[in-house]
Amino acid sequence: MKGAEPIFIDKKSTVGILMLHGFTSTPCQLKELADFLSDKGFTIYVPLLAGHGTSPKDLMNTTPEDWTNSVINAYLLLKQKVEKVVVVGSSFGGNLAFWLAQKTINDLVGVISFGAPIFLRFQWFIILRYYLYGRFKTYYHKPPWACQNDEIKEVNEVLYSDIPIKSLKHFLDFIKNETIPNLSKIKLPILINHAKADPLALPKGARYIYDHIGSDIKELYWLNSYRHTTINDKVRDEFFAKVYQFIKTIT
Repeated sequence: MKGAEPIFIDKKSTVGILMLHGFTSTPCQLKELADFLSDKGFTIYVPLLAGHGTSPKDLMNTTPEDWTNSVINAYLLLKQKVEKVVVVGSSFGGNLAFWLAQKTINDLVGVISFGAPIFLRFQWFIILRYYLYGRFKTYYHKPPWACQNDEIKEVNEVLYSDIPIKSLKHFLDFIKNETIPNLSKIKLPILINHAKADPLALPKGARYIYDHIGSDIKELYWLNSYRHTTINDKVRDEFFAKVYQFIKTIT
């Protein structure tokens, strides 16, 4: 898919920012934040996760292990350039950031998430549709409230509008089996960002993360936004400044 390429900006800095895009999305989801942080002097890497940026069929043939391998490989590549790494995750990229933060990695110094899903809007309906669709269909077409067309057009976001049913199950299982049970294992400083009116990942999930994370240094920051990918609206400057200040504090 045109516009789905990884983003790498080498600023010859000691601190690198590993940025992880969301489920069915691509690195362009994070381009504005990547440009902002690179202008502040940080080396940036936004990898393309396995199965993304090509076709939904490729996503159908990947597993959660493929996604976590993408994260590890990206971390190792970035680590060759810098001394310290902060991992940033948008939406499901936040869940992958939590997964990485559970590992014993001395050079990983902090975690930033925004819109990380724990509880989804209409979650039981989505699960029910998964079981019903799984009998008859291969793909699930995103509803309008999940696609947020005005936001996607605003940032020219490149993503899949059709989700393989098999991949949707992997997504839900990862949250249930990898994210929720292991939050207490995360000891790194963390900034949890969430839109007050997120239409996809329910805001109570951000509070759940804050209450169950094992970090001594933790902050929950609410954005006055109705969008899921909270960096893409009028609170952009406020959010970017918050992220930058947190990174400066922990590095």
